[in-house]
Amino acid sequence: MANRQRQLLDEETLALLDGRDLNIRGLLEGWFGGNRRSAHHGSSMEFDDYRAYLPGDDPRRIDWNLYGRTDELYLRLFTDERRQHHRFYIDLSASMAWGEPEKRQTALELVAALSYLAVGASDRVSWYALEGTECRRVCEAVSGREDLFLSLETLASLECRGDTRMDESVPRCPDPGFHDGASFLISDFLTDAPWKGAVDWLLGKKREVCLLRVLSRDEIAPELTGKVQLTDAEAVGEDDPRNRRMEIGRARLAAYAKAYAWLEEDIRSFAVSRGVRAVTVPSDKPVGRILFDEAIKGEIMR
Repeated sequence: MANRQRQLLDEETLALLDGRDLNIRGLLEGWFGGNRRSAHHGSSMEFDDYRAYLPGDDPRRIDWNLYGRTDELYLRLFTDERRQHHRFYIDLSASMAWGEPEKRQTALELVAALSYLAVGASDRVSWYALEGTECRRVCEAVSGREDLFLSLETLASLECRGDTRMDESVPRCPDPGFHDGASFLISDFLTDAPWKGAVDWLLGKKREVCLLRVLSRDEIAPELTGKVQLTDAEAVGEDDPRNRRMEIGRARLAAYAKAYAWLEEDIRSFAVSRGVRAVTVPSDKPVGRILFDEAIKGEIMR
């Protein structure tokens, strides 16, 4: 792998992910040839067809008797198994470039790791960049681990700028799917725009939705004191009213903590009301530790 690819998916993370899978809750529709249960058809052991083995497929599904006769690798397929197509929507607003490391970096590492789990289960993944009011396909749908590694450099090249309106950009997805997988919204959700409409739109497509909120440590628990100049990452010029000069003391830090707790509860309660998952992670925590944190492990991985 190239250096930029290693930044998204290193060998240590790969070792942690082997043997794991995405936690897909529902009975979903999709294409033949995957490892997900469908709401249709008969017994899970009812043989249906073969397909050629692809790099990254589970070798336990290979028909070795057929290999002995043909010298070719084929997987056995069953009538109630479907190949899912998971979509990742990545907020590329300027605020995602904040933090050390940048929230963008952690977000892309999460996308890469979860995509690795998905293609390892014979599912497909698509990545979409949310930029302003647009939803741009990053590359063609990724299928198999070899294809994933070849696509990581394109994913790593994404840059943050401007503001993003998820309520307008997500519904402009060129291929959102219908009842055939999970949709992940990756953002800091630090916006005045009504992003909740994007979730409702995806639910209307019968998608299984997960909100991944990536925040810098300074946003979770700031340690600022004294007179400071606060510059909004999405401000347009120094005179933008979103920029503020103020003095930070105990009262302001307490007010911030209260506002942060309110926002966390607002996101949590909304997620509960819609039956979707919502996870908040710090950008300075290694992705391997994020995925194996007991507080979220069961939410997105098994």
